[in-house]
Amino acid sequence: MQLKEILKIISKRWWLALVVAIAAMIVAFLYSIAQPKIYETTITILGKTAKPDVGLDNTVKSEILRLPTRLKSTDLASKIDQRGHFDLGADTIAAKITATPKQDNYYLLLTVDDTDPVRAAAIANTAADIISEDILQAETLAPDDSKIFFDKTAKAPVPDRPSTPRTNLNTAAAGALGLVVGLILIFVVDFFDTSMRSQEDVERQTGLNVLGNIPAWKHNQRKMTLSGVGNLNPNSTQQKRTDEAAGDA
Repeated sequence: MQLKEILKIISKRWWLALVVAIAAMIVAFLYSIAQPKIYETTITILGKTAKPDVGLDNTVKSEILRLPTRLKSTDLASKIDQRGHFDLGADTIAAKITATPKQDNYYLLLTVDDTDPVRAAAIANTAADIISEDILQAETLAPDDSKIFFDKTAKAPVPDRPSTPRTNLNTAAAGALGLVVGLILIFVVDFFDTSMRSQEDVERQTGLNVLGNIPAWKHNQRKMTLSGVGNLNPNSTQQKRTDEAAGDA
C-alpha cells in the first residue's frame, strides 16, 4: 500500500481517530481526578563511624542492608505508629515506608507515601529518629572508638504537591494511545468495507481497469419528464383524431 492510499484512507474517516482519542482523554482525566492524591517525601539516614576504619565501614554497610527488613517488621512499625500517635497500625505504617539502601555511599534513603503531606513527613522523621536511637542503644557496650552511628541528614520536607495521580500526564498519554487505536480502527473498518464509491474502489475490488462511468441518475429531471407526460390532455388527442377522419372523408 502506497503512502497516497494510506493518506486517502485516513482522510475518509479521520474523525474516527479523533473521537477515540478524545474519548480516551476524557476517561483518563475522570479516572485520574477520582483517585486519591498521594504525597511523597524522602529522608536520608547517614551511617558514620567513630574513627576511620575498614572494619567499621563494613559494619555500617551491613547495617544499611539490614535496615529495610527491620522497617517492615511489626515491632519497629508499631514503635513508629505509637511514637507519632498516627493510630494507623503497624501494617499500614510499614506499607507507607520504602527503604532503599545505598551501601556504597553509607546511607539509607527512606521514602514515605501518604494522603496527608504533613503526616508523610512526620512518619519519615519519626522512623529516622527511632532507627538512630535503636542503633545508638545497641552500641552502648561497644568501645567509644568502635561505635557506629546513624542520623538523618535533614528533616523530611512536607511535600507541596501530590506525586500521584499525574492527571496531565495520564490525559496526554491516553490521548496519544487513543489516537493510535483510532488509526488502527480506521484501517480495520476500511478493510471490511466492501462498498465501492469511486473509480479507485472499483479497480481495487475487481482488479480491472475502468473504461468509463455512467452519470448518476438525476431524480429531479425524471420527475419533471414524468410530470410532462402526465399533463397531456386526452380530449385534445381525441379531437385531433376526429379532425383527421373528417379530412379523409
